[in-house]
Amino acid sequence: MKNEELRMKNGELKMKNIERVTTILFDFDGVLGDTENGRYETYCEIFTEYGYDLRSRCQMENLIGFTGVGFMKKYFPEIPADIVKEMVNKRQKLYMENLEKFCIPFPGAQQTVKDLKGKGYFLALTTANSTATANKLLQAIGLQEYFDAVCGREICEDPVTKVKDYSRVPAQINKTIEECIVIEDSPVGVAGAKRGGFKCIAFEHFEDPVIKQADAIVHDFNGLRKIFGLPDC
Repeated sequence: MKNEELRMKNGELKMKNIERVTTILFDFDGVLGDTENGRYETYCEIFTEYGYDLRSRCQMENLIGFTGVGFMKKYFPEIPADIVKEMVNKRQKLYMENLEKFCIPFPGAQQTVKDLKGKGYFLALTTANSTATANKLLQAIGLQEYFDAVCGREICEDPVTKVKDYSRVPAQINKTIEECIVIEDSPVGVAGAKRGGFKCIAFEHFEDPVIKQADAIVHDFNGLRKIFGLPDC
């Protein structure tokens, strides 16, 4: 099945071997939660406080899939490690204190998670947030009880490159790669999933050639629901 066909149909065509999937690995930011714009704008303010101009080097889409430390290491290598940590902690504090403003579930996200759980799928959150933060985010959007496992950056981030890495997830949740499918939206996340040998469905929020490496591309949760045989919501 060609990616172009799947993209044009927005998930109407079933993926090859989808019936073998027992486990769905959801990213959070940009997949379940609409958080990226708030994250970017908050970082822009913090960078200005410290005498740096974030907008001059990267736009919002450049941060997607990276942790705070990860994107600063890539785009602002001159910032000392202690200042990076201070900036990341400040952004995280603002974010967690204002989840009602910065963490909004995408339309259809909550119902889709509930319906997939009802069909018997094992659901895991695989995110660049810390595991503790990830649990709070799921709780904030009312979905914590539907997830069987939460794998934060302690599991899902390469300790050297600071990018998304799925290689340790199967052992953590006692599943095989063949059983799993990854739901991502970022080029970094899609690349990490495919590098690890996982099937991957990507939300196409931004134009990027890496996204086209995904096994299927959808534009909204109704597109995702079609792949799994669920009616529109």
